[in-house]
Amino acid sequence: MSSIEPTAISRARTPDLISGYRLEKLVGTGGMGEVHKATQLSLGRTVAVKLLNSELAKDPSFIARFQKEAAALATLSHPHVVAIVDKGKTDSTYYLVMEFVDGPSLRELMRTPQQETQVLLRRMLEICRAIEYAHGRGVIHRDLKPENILLDQQAGGIAKVSDFGLASFLDDSTVASRYALTSTHVSMGTISYMAPEQRVDAKSADARADIFSLGVILYETFTGEVPLGTFDPPSRKRSGLDPRVDAIVMRCLKPDPDDRYQTVGALIAELEPLVPGSLLSMPPMRLTRLQRAKRTAKGVVRVAAQTAATLLVVSAVGVLGFEYYRSGQVRERQGPPGAAILAEHKNANTNRTAPGRREDVLPNKQRVLVGEGPDQLAMPLAGRPAVFENKAIVFPPLDLPLFPNEEEKRDLTRVGRVRADVVGFVGGVARLTARVRAEAPPPTLKRRLQEWLKGPPPDPVVAMMLVGRDGRYVALVHHGAGAPLALEWALGERSGTMLGQPSPQGEARLELFVTEEGVLQAFIGQGADQRPIAEPLNLGPDWQGQFGEPPTPAVGCIEGTCSIEGLTYAVDRPAPVAETPSSPVVAATQRTVAAAVPTKAVVPKRAPPPPPPKRQPVKAAPAKSTKRR
Repeated sequence: MSSIEPTAISRARTPDLISGYRLEKLVGTGGMGEVHKATQLSLGRTVAVKLLNSELAKDPSFIARFQKEAAALATLSHPHVVAIVDKGKTDSTYYLVMEFVDGPSLRELMRTPQQETQVLLRRMLEICRAIEYAHGRGVIHRDLKPENILLDQQAGGIAKVSDFGLASFLDDSTVASRYALTSTHVSMGTISYMAPEQRVDAKSADARADIFSLGVILYETFTGEVPLGTFDPPSRKRSGLDPRVDAIVMRCLKPDPDDRYQTVGALIAELEPLVPGSLLSMPPMRLTRLQRAKRTAKGVVRVAAQTAATLLVVSAVGVLGFEYYRSGQVRERQGPPGAAILAEHKNANTNRTAPGRREDVLPNKQRVLVGEGPDQLAMPLAGRPAVFENKAIVFPPLDLPLFPNEEEKRDLTRVGRVRADVVGFVGGVARLTARVRAEAPPPTLKRRLQEWLKGPPPDPVVAMMLVGRDGRYVALVHHGAGAPLALEWALGERSGTMLGQPSPQGEARLELFVTEEGVLQAFIGQGADQRPIAEPLNLGPDWQGQFGEPPTPAVGCIEGTCSIEGLTYAVDRPAPVAETPSSPVVAATQRTVAAAVPTKAVVPKRAPPPPPPKRQPVKAAPAKSTKRR
């Protein structure tokens, strides 16, 4: 399975021992837990075991949703749907046992070099047939996206639909009523692939919502982009694509469900004629003597070509093996970006200053802006170099040696970070914003040679973070190559990652916002175009204590070229409370201030006022009315 899976909130722990199964290794995270590759001891076969997160296993609603996925899978038996094997409960959690699909997800396949159009059409037809079957059994998926479609390599790369955790049932059967988890006017799913009506009210969305998601996947399969706002037909972005695909995609993406295909069968009826006839079964034809001679000659040529290719591969392996021996390096898989950025570096905490502005906006609000202003802000650097130019923090392209010596190997780092040394920013509400960009370095002959010898470098990553003590952090991660935006956190025993929509090309405005109750949300965009990234993360009222100390803002870069502009951090502190006589003017002022609070912010709770000073009693003095501010 893919290491990039739907969102999860997981606590680090050793896997539970499940009777009859041996857990081999963690292969990914699902919507509500972890997925392990395992062995079914009774048959000795490989299976996938999905464990519900132990924290969520205490919540009856999540238990019901987990069992709902099992109920949905149990009703389905189709070559293009991941099959369920078993389900059960341990002392601490619940588990599902499913068919193990040995292959990448459709998301991973989208990042490979351009594939043949006919192969992509056949794959989409397989996905459509799986959804048509599910609808026929009364199941709506409601979370179709490339991460939930796996390609079985051992079965010839056929598509299999997985993750029915948000599925709903079309009829009013016992199963449907037992697992009716979605409330009216609640949106569920992944925003970029959700139908408009599903974003407003998931409960009322019917099978046509899946047809909208299929249209998004179809468009992204051929163009590499998600159709947002105004977009070109796919045939304009992919040369050689049949223009008939444009009409199919556009009809799937109609905002009004009544204007879309009313059934997946109707969609298949228009998509099937575009699949080449060579993919269908045909009876064998008798060959003439001349045709048999031509086939023999072609076989001889093919064997000779394969022999030459084998010799070429052996030679290339020898060259690469020699290079591996010379370099003495092993390219390790990158861990979580936030952890890599906070790792210790040789030049950790190099003291630098940058222009900026530190100010008190309101009596109870502090703000710091990096990049412009009269103040000189302390900005410790670590890892790869960074510069301050044109009001932005910039990590220039890396210039790594082709064959580094031992000293250069010790000094090489592809990761850098800059931390704003903000002291005294303590409060109940916090907001961190910036405009970020992550790009691959421009191609040069040296970089092409490095890529040929050592493989392509990892995708460029830029992150905006709140950093505490002992490696505690929350990071909003932007992948320059189009991988999903991610909200990542490591707060002691609590750690995890939630994925959002694909990272946009070019500049993106990101925001981390924490309410006084400790609910952390991540956003992309601004104003009317602002959209949430993943689900809110509840840190609790003592959310700053989760960091071990009041957190400070930081930014980081991995690979490529990164720029961070307009980095702003603001904290609202509770205002001191004083006893003040009430008056209409004061009351009106209080109402005005309350109305001016942004909708996302939460007004800090007032502390109890100090006791009033003792007064000497005065005869016949009228009692004064007081109003606490």
